[in-house]
Amino acid sequence: MTFLDSGLLLVLLVGAPVVGALVIAALAATSAETGRRYALAVALTTALLTCGLSWRLIGRQTDPALVVDAPWIPTLGIWFHLAVDGLSLWLILLVTLLTPLAMLASTAITTRRYIYFMLVLLFESGLIGVFLARDLVTFYVFWEVVLIPAYFLIGLWGGENRLAAVTKFFLYTVAGSLLMLAAIIGLYVAHGQATGRYTFDLETLVKARNLLSPDLRQWCFWGFAIAFFVKLPVFPLHTWQADTYAECPTPITALLAGAMSKMGTYALVRFGVGLFPEEAQAWALPILVLAVVSILHGALVAMVQTDLKRLLAYSSLSHLGFVTLGVFSFTAYGVEGAMFHMVAHGVTTGALFLLVAMLETRRQTTDLAEFGGLAPAMPRFAFLMVLSSLASAGVPFTNGFIGEFLTLLGAFTSTPGRWFAIVAASGMVLSAVYLLTAVRRTLFGPHKATFEMPDADWREVLIVAPLAVLMLVMGIAPRFFLETTRPAVPPVVTAISRPS
Repeated sequence: MTFLDSGLLLVLLVGAPVVGALVIAALAATSAETGRRYALAVALTTALLTCGLSWRLIGRQTDPALVVDAPWIPTLGIWFHLAVDGLSLWLILLVTLLTPLAMLASTAITTRRYIYFMLVLLFESGLIGVFLARDLVTFYVFWEVVLIPAYFLIGLWGGENRLAAVTKFFLYTVAGSLLMLAAIIGLYVAHGQATGRYTFDLETLVKARNLLSPDLRQWCFWGFAIAFFVKLPVFPLHTWQADTYAECPTPITALLAGAMSKMGTYALVRFGVGLFPEEAQAWALPILVLAVVSILHGALVAMVQTDLKRLLAYSSLSHLGFVTLGVFSFTAYGVEGAMFHMVAHGVTTGALFLLVAMLETRRQTTDLAEFGGLAPAMPRFAFLMVLSSLASAGVPFTNGFIGEFLTLLGAFTSTPGRWFAIVAASGMVLSAVYLLTAVRRTLFGPHKATFEMPDADWREVLIVAPLAVLMLVMGIAPRFFLETTRPAVPPVVTAISRPS
């Protein structure tokens, strides 16, 4: 068995950032710059390992998941169970791409830099673990690991109102996590009583779900769903998002919006629908309503924002509503579109926040009123800003169009989702309105003092360029992506075959 075919690669993906963080702690006495360079080297190495993983999986017509399944606390039925397939592969690639880009964009961080980069690496490790875990306790541990570095990154380097924002973020996330923990324990006890085997293994619990009482399954479904809806977020559990994104250091906001929010979308498919298909079907109608409300509410509120980070926060709420819409259409098109849109949104939103970070570095503000007429003096920045905004608005031949089109198509071809798809389509129109209005005011509006701002240098261009290329490649050749994720779709669709 070669290295690329072994589970050791998965262990290294999770462990390399942790080891890197520990080494940075040891290097703290030397210089912060040494720690920064080492953190970037670790992040790039992790990205290369992910490329090796993708080489193993991309283009295969089957789903050859690499697996690590080792005892952790065997007396309690807890195993360190990791696996990767077409559903998780692209999200891991997204995380390992955004992490070094966020590090490169963190030029405004001047205090406690080694701690900052340590926390970013731990954040990356937690995210990768969430997308790999197939044991419920292992999944829960990684889910909580992500919260810890995020809390300190916002609390130590955020804006003036960071403490209020990070407290709200913490309370919302912990409340959702506790509900999920209660559901995990309920499944564990009920499964053990029904079968005599106490386990947290996802595959085992999925196969034995019909042995559990319908009432328990209902309660457990909502325990998981609320935790995932908080992370997405979904209306009305979204009120933490705008404050957190606005106060967070902007490069870290690119990670929160581009990668962390995908924890909710991914877990909704893998654990929410995977464990409770009948319950997901029974509650599909109210969840579709929440998805459409999220799309429209996020778009309408984004239209009146005067701060770029808050505008993008509500835009994220709106665009991720399409993912929920696609998943709960329970059609192949809808689920494929949801998977595609998870990654597409991470690419475009990550790029937009990184571009906003460039403006913030120059002006120490993200207030729209402070910018105008930037295009003549900043042509490279203007090109990247226009391309990213068009992709986010869902213009054809960009990644945003493919994801939203497939989710709407999937919803429209399902009987209860048809009218929801028609209403949700207006969200695409509204997104074009607020995004293009922001572009017009920032790049082509009346000249302000900002016309003397320097253009994006080549380092900054190279930070956003990989994401810009992906916007076009995913939009022009989506088949490459869809063929990799397709093997993961049938289990979700066939588990809940909805009559047409």
